[in-house]
Amino acid sequence: MTSRTWPKQFRAAASTFDWPALAQLAAEYATHLYAIPKPPDSVGQVLLVLRQSRRYEELELVADAALAHGPDAPAVRRYYAQALVERGNPAVALRLYTELAADETAPRSERIEARGSIGRCYKEMFLACTEPDRGRRFLSRSLEAYLAVYLEDTDAYTWPGINAVSLLARAARDGIELPPGSPKAAALAGDILRTVNSAPVRNEWTEVTACEAAIALGQYHEAVERAEAFIETTPEGFTVAAFLRQLQEVWQLNTTTSPGDDLLPVLRSALLAVDGGQVTVASSDLRAARLADEFGGGRLEAILGADRYLSLSWYRTGLKRCRAVARIQTADEQGVGTGFLVAGPDLHPDLPPLVVVTNGHVVPEDLDAGRAHVAFHGLDDDPGRQARFRVARQWWYQPSASGGLDTTILELDGYPQDVVPTPLAPGLPPKPLRHRRAYVIGHPGGSAQPQFSLQDNILLDYDHRVLHYRSPTEGGSSGSPVSDDEWRLIGLHHAGGTRMPALNRAGGTYAANEGITIDAIRGGLAHRPPECSTM
Repeated sequence: MTSRTWPKQFRAAASTFDWPALAQLAAEYATHLYAIPKPPDSVGQVLLVLRQSRRYEELELVADAALAHGPDAPAVRRYYAQALVERGNPAVALRLYTELAADETAPRSERIEARGSIGRCYKEMFLACTEPDRGRRFLSRSLEAYLAVYLEDTDAYTWPGINAVSLLARAARDGIELPPGSPKAAALAGDILRTVNSAPVRNEWTEVTACEAAIALGQYHEAVERAEAFIETTPEGFTVAAFLRQLQEVWQLNTTTSPGDDLLPVLRSALLAVDGGQVTVASSDLRAARLADEFGGGRLEAILGADRYLSLSWYRTGLKRCRAVARIQTADEQGVGTGFLVAGPDLHPDLPPLVVVTNGHVVPEDLDAGRAHVAFHGLDDDPGRQARFRVARQWWYQPSASGGLDTTILELDGYPQDVVPTPLAPGLPPKPLRHRRAYVIGHPGGSAQPQFSLQDNILLDYDHRVLHYRSPTEGGSSGSPVSDDEWRLIGLHHAGGTRMPALNRAGGTYAANEGITIDAIRGGLAHRPPECSTM
C-alpha cells in the first residue's frame, strides 16, 4: 500500500463507520511507520481522518509511531496531545502542549494552538477536580491561558476568548473567587459577539462562538438561531461532540431548563445524523409533554431547518420507541435483561392485544416468570410503581439451548398508558447490505435508563433464523429490540461474541452481535401456537 493509498483506505473505512476495519488499518499503518526510514507525507492526512472520526485510541497509536521518527513534527505532537486529552489524560497532554508552545522552531500557528490547548488541559483538570483549592487554581490557570491568547489578537482568536467567557460564567455560578482585575463574562461575551458578527465569512466556529456568547448574555433566542446556523454548516462529528460537551460540562445546561431544553436535543440529533454518537437517554428527555410540545408543532424543525427534518424525525421516533422498552428485574430491582411491548396479533392471532417479548434465557431460564417484574423506565419522569408490572401469563417460550429461538412472550397484569407498541418491519432489508444499520435500545449493565446503541451499528448479514450486526451491547441488553433505520422491529437481541461464525456459508468468524429475526419468531409461533400459562 503506497503513501497515496493509505489515506484513501482510512477515509473509506471512516465513511462507512467500519471501526474494526479502521482500528486494523491504524495498527497496520503504525507497523508501516516503524518499517520505513522516514515518515511519509500521508501521516497528516491519516491523523486528520482519525481526529475527525473521534477514534482517539487509534489517533494516539499512529501519532506515537510517527513521533518515533523524531519529535520535531509540531502537527503530530498536537494530534498526539489532543488524543490524550480526549481520552481523559489532560495532565500528560499539558506537558506536550507546554513544550510545543515554547518551541521557537514550530510555526506560530501551532504555538498559538498549543497555548490555547494549555487552557483546555487546565479546564479538564478543573472539571475533574473535587478539591476546592486545587480546582480554583486549575480554573484560574485555564482562564489565564485562554485570555493571554485572546488578547494577542481579539479579532483572530475568538475561540480562546469564548472559552474564557465560559469559565468566567462558571466561576460566578460556583462562587469561585478569581484574581483581581478579571473581566466580566457578559462584557467579554459582548465584545466577542460583535467580532464574530462582523466576520466576512461565517463558518461552524463563528456560529459556535456566537451561540456561547449569546448564552452568556442571556440571549437564548439568539443562541438557538446560532445553533441552527452551526448545524447548517454540516460540521464534522468532532466539532458537534466538542460543542455538546462544552454546553453540558462547562455551561452545565440540561434538558429541563432553558436554553438546554432547546439546544441539547438538537445537538444530540445532529450528532446522530453523522453516525458516530452514542446517547444515553434520560427519562426527563422522554416525557410525553416534551415529545408533543418540544419535538412537535414545527418547533425543532424551525431550529434545524428543512434539510435536517428527517434526522430530527428519526431521533424523535427513537425516543418514542424507548417508551415501549422495559427492564426485566427482580423484586429488589436488580436488572437481569430487557423486554419490549409488541401488539400480540402482529406476531400471532391467538396472542392478547399487548405482550412483552424477551429472551428465553432471561425469563424463565434466569428469572422465573412468577418472580419477574417489568419496569418501564422511559416514561413521564419514571412514575414510580405505576410503571412496574408483574407477569400475569406466559404465552410462549422457546429455550436458548440447542439452537432454540431463545424467545419468551409474556402478558402483564397491567400496562403503561399511552405507549405505542413497537411496530414490526415488513421484512429484512434486501441484499446486498450497503450502509444498512441495526439499532438497539435496552438496559445494558442493568442500567435504570434505556439507552440507545448507535455507534458502529452496521448490519452485517442475516439468514432465515438470525441476523448479525455490530451495534455495541453488554450484559443486560439481552431481550432488546433490534430495529431497522426506520425504527421498525427486525429482531430480538440475544447473544454476541468476538468470534461469531459468519452466516450463509461465508466461512470464517467475526466480532458481531446476534438477534433472532422476527420472521423466525413468527414462523415458530405458526409451527407451535401460543398457549396460556397463568402464573
